[in-house]
Amino acid sequence: YINNGKIVKVSRDEFNAKQELDAKDMFVMPGLIDAHMHISGIKGGSLLKIMFEKPEYRALKASRWLEKLLLAGFTTVRDCGEPISISLKKAVNEGYIKGPKIIAAGKPITQTFGHGEFSHDIPLEFSESLGFSEICDGVESCIHAARKVLRDGSDFIKIFATGGVLSQRDKPDMPQLSFEEIRAIVNEAEKAGTYVAAHAHGDKGARIAIEAGIKTLEHGSLLKEDTLKLMKEKNISLTPTLTITEIIYKYGKTIGVDEWGLEKIAEVRESLHKVLKIAKELGITIITGTDMGFETGLEDYDIGKNWSEIVLLTEIGGLSNEEALKAATYNSATALGLNSGLINEGKDADVIIINGNPIENIKDVSKVINVIKGGKIE
Repeated sequence: YINNGKIVKVSRDEFNAKQELDAKDMFVMPGLIDAHMHISGIKGGSLLKIMFEKPEYRALKASRWLEKLLLAGFTTVRDCGEPISISLKKAVNEGYIKGPKIIAAGKPITQTFGHGEFSHDIPLEFSESLGFSEICDGVESCIHAARKVLRDGSDFIKIFATGGVLSQRDKPDMPQLSFEEIRAIVNEAEKAGTYVAAHAHGDKGARIAIEAGIKTLEHGSLLKEDTLKLMKEKNISLTPTLTITEIIYKYGKTIGVDEWGLEKIAEVRESLHKVLKIAKELGITIITGTDMGFETGLEDYDIGKNWSEIVLLTEIGGLSNEEALKAATYNSATALGLNSGLINEGKDADVIIINGNPIENIKDVSKVINVIKGGKIE
């Protein structure tokens, strides 16, 4: 029983209601959460397009993504680095466009020669003027960058603590930003009542970020067991982003991923599968994030098919169907500090109805027929 956007009662008793949804023989569960994506509005796998396509046009295209995501059962998404996400969040909140609740990082923070510069051949001034990332070097510069993204309206701060796959000349195992720089950013986030999420593939850079006080770790593909144990000790969640790894590994050349991305993906993918199994054994909180930031046109992985991450957690990560569903609901909601992720009295009324049973067949999570977001039937 839902009222004023909240679940007010869960009962077998009958109550008079203004509107009723018949879910007999259906599967009712909390709304899904994609805790790591980039609502960029671009098509194809080259992130250089972000640099050269007007943000106003990308925002218009991205608004269509949001409708697809909502109808697929995603009532919340966390955008982990995209300047237009803050405006899209406002447009959804004010009812101008349909979409999930957006938790927006806005501009991510990177060092010079970091993952936040997709191309390291273009002049630095050009990279800065394009404005995808806040580029900072040194503690004072990082403090300023953190305050700037918070002022812009970011809900949390996203940093790049290591190199990555889709940036040109930095490698995934390269540490980026020092302990002092990350700690300064974390301090600014904490003062504003929020947290830092860290992109980190390599073990050394991830460990620096963990010790500096980040809250969620993204990717984690090259982590060693000692670092994973430290994550467990500090209650830091892991977002393994299996979907983007599979897209680049299997279809990268087809969808136009830059050559440097194709060269780096195999090692990252192979190691991530091992890391995820150790993380599960250690009891680390695993949350779902596709890391999708572009339309692919693929049959199995695309915007609106973000449930692929839930399926991959069972096929690759060794999670049970129930554990994978929990990762996409309760785990993600808890890690992100949301009042959702459970069908329980007092929780936000984010609920989906599925014509199937994903506990028995995980792919049934794609068969969403009704979506309730914030108590409203979409």
